[in-house]
This record gives sequence, structure tokens and C-alpha cells, in this order.
Amino acid sequence: MLRFFNRLLVTLILVGTALIITLTNSEPATIRVGNWFQISSFAGVIYLGVFSAGCIAASIVGLFFGVKAYFRERRLLATERNRQAFIGLIEKSRSLMAANEWGKAQAGWEGILRRDPENIVARVELSKCLEQLGDPREALRVLDATRAGSRRNIEVLFRAAELNRALGNNTAAMDNLALIAGEAPSKRSLEMARETSENLGRIDDALEYQEELERLGLEGANSKEVRARLTYAQILRDAPDATTLRETLLGFVKRHPSFTPALEKLASIELEALSFESAAELLVKVAKSAPGDLSKWRLVIDLWLNKWPGDTRKKAERAIAAARASTQDSKGANRIEAECLVVETLLSLNKVEDALQLLDELPTLLRREGLESDTRLSKLIIGLRGVCLTRLGRTKDTLELWESLVQSRAEGNIKSASIKLAANSSEPSPTLSTP
Repeated sequence: MLRFFNRLLVTLILVGTALIITLTNSEPATIRVGNWFQISSFAGVIYLGVFSAGCIAASIVGLFFGVKAYFRERRLLATERNRQAFIGLIEKSRSLMAANEWGKAQAGWEGILRRDPENIVARVELSKCLEQLGDPREALRVLDATRAGSRRNIEVLFRAAELNRALGNNTAAMDNLALIAGEAPSKRSLEMARETSENLGRIDDALEYQEELERLGLEGANSKEVRARLTYAQILRDAPDATTLRETLLGFVKRHPSFTPALEKLASIELEALSFESAAELLVKVAKSAPGDLSKWRLVIDLWLNKWPGDTRKKAERAIAAARASTQDSKGANRIEAECLVVETLLSLNKVEDALQLLDELPTLLRREGLESDTRLSKLIIGLRGVCLTRLGRTKDTLELWESLVQSRAEGNIKSASIKLAANSSEPSPTLSTP
């Protein structure tokens, strides 16, 4: 009722206002529009007509823009709904990838690409799915389609480089990495470019990328080792003869005293030149730089025993000294293996009793290092003891050793046999060790 009264009141005010304007402007007036249209009436009526016409025109214009805004709002709402649905598809596909559902994720990304063929993220993720499904070539083809329209996309270039490297196409990978390094150099791109260049044998290019890493302050913890490796490869490539190579390597090992490939190469050159002392010194450096690798010490021992032309006594002394040096600063299983290397060296010099004496001490060392249950080491010690006893002709002790070993294998426990290693036999030895 109140609303009806309000409407009636507004209507009465408008009608009253119109009457007042008409009655107070009762003189005639004429409005002409060009030479072809004119109208004459009371001035008040004309004023009201012009006002009404203006209101109608404004209403029409407002209606036009209102309808236009309405349809625009509908389009925006539809676009937002599509965008939300699109984001939902992406989230679902990524969730499938996180769950290792690569086949379902592939279907999801392919559906996204049907709706948006230029979507780079979808193509990158689809390439990951295809790679996981064992089809890296198809993954690369998907990326190539993206690169045709967006060659400078860094993520696409990285993925293409990774796939090409996995397929062994290092040249193609290098093309992608060169683009990345030129557009947006980063630690990862420069390191990948350096490694790929090195794999291709482009040592100079690899060094340039390493220098760029250092210039940008992006070098890693192993930067010195990498530079040493690349410089060493460059030296081997450019040396015209053995003499020049030797002189260059001498300067190189002074700057990089722990770079073992250069030390080994220089040692081989010294051996060819019959510089045994220098070769042995270099091989010892190699062995010390690789703790736990007894093969390096074996090279030193072999040099003194089989290559050095000195007298027998000095050969034995130096070989044993090299073998004992391998035990220094070694612990655990490495220590036991190093002691066994000393035993092997003594046996090669026919110092059987010295070797057996050292073997008698190893069970105690095993217990001290907490390695009593190490079957491999126990078998090694038992085998060496058997060799010693056999060489000494101690048949009874040898027989007891093998019987205990067979018994322990039957019981599934080698430890029972290793306990007997320190047992001494009173049977005399018919063979004496000689230096």
C-alpha cells in the first residue's frame, strides 16, 4: 500500500509540474528544423516535448549500451568458465603424472592440446609422459612442433636438449643448448653445454663454456677438476710429439698435482724413457690420491719387481716398502686388503715365513676392525694361509685348514674357520724363505 501511494505521489508531482510549465508558458512558439519541418504550439508544451524527446533518446542510447554490456558480461562469464575447466584439466593431468599414471596423463594432455594446439606447457608435459612411456622420439617430435612456433622458449629448448642427449643426438642437443646459453645463460645450461661439447670432442668450446661459468660466478665445487680435465684433453690433442707432451705435462702436474690421469700418463712416458725413479714417484702420488684403490699400488710394486733393472735385494726392499705404504692411513676392510697385498708381495719374493707371520696377526686385526663376520675377507686370508702352508710343505696344517673350511661351509659359517687362522703348528718347515 505504501509503495502504491509513493508511485501515485510521484505521478501527481510530475503532472503538476507539467501543468505549471505549460500554463506559465502559454505564449505560442515555433520550432523549425531546416526549411522542411516546423511546429508551432504553446511554449510550455514544446519545452516538455523537447525534454521528453531527450529522455527517450537517452533511454534508447542507454538501452543499447546496456544490451551490449549484458552480452559482453555473458561472454566473459563463459570465458571464465572455460578457463576454470581448462585449469581443472591441467591439474588433473598433472595429478596423474604425480601418480605415475603416464598413459592417462598422456590422454589428458592430448585433450588439452586439441583445445589449445599452441599451449607450450601442455606440449612439454606431454613430452615427459611419452618419454616415461618409452617413446623419446615421439616426445621429441611433439617438442619440434612447439619449437616451430616458439623457438626461443627456454623450457622447450631444455627438454629438446635432454631428449636429444638421451637419444645420443649430441649435435642436435648442442644446437638447443647454444640457443639457451646465448639467450639466457644459467648454471644448468652452461654446464650441459660444456658436457655436451666435451662428449662431441669440442674441447675448445667446452673450455669457453667453463670460462663463462667462472666469469658469471656460477662455477661448482668441482670447477678446478673440470678445468684440469679439459686442459689435459687439450694438451693430449695438441702435443706434436712425446717430448713436447712430457714437458707440457710436467708443468701441468705442478699446477694440478692431484690429477691422476696426467700423473699416470706422465708415468707411462717416464717408463718408456726408462726413468724408473721418476715413474715410481708419480705412481706413488697416483696411489696416494686414490685411497682404497690397491690396483694403483700394484702398479708400483710391479714396477719394482718386474721393470726396474736394479739388483734383487733393492727390488725386494722397494716392492715391500710400496706394499707397506698401501696400509698407511687405511682403515676397515681397506686395511685388511692392504695387509693381504703385503702378504702377496712377500709370497712373490718367496718370503713365505714372513708372509705367514703377518697372516697370524690378521685375525686380531679383523676383530679390532669389527670385521670378523666379513666372509669375503675371511676367505681371502684363509686362501693366502693355505698358499703359505703349501709352499712350506706343512701338509698336516694345510689339511686341517681345508677341513675346517669345508666344515664351516657345511655349517654355513665361515667365521669358525677364520678363528683357526692364528693356530701354530709344530710341524717343521722343509722350505726356507729367501730374500
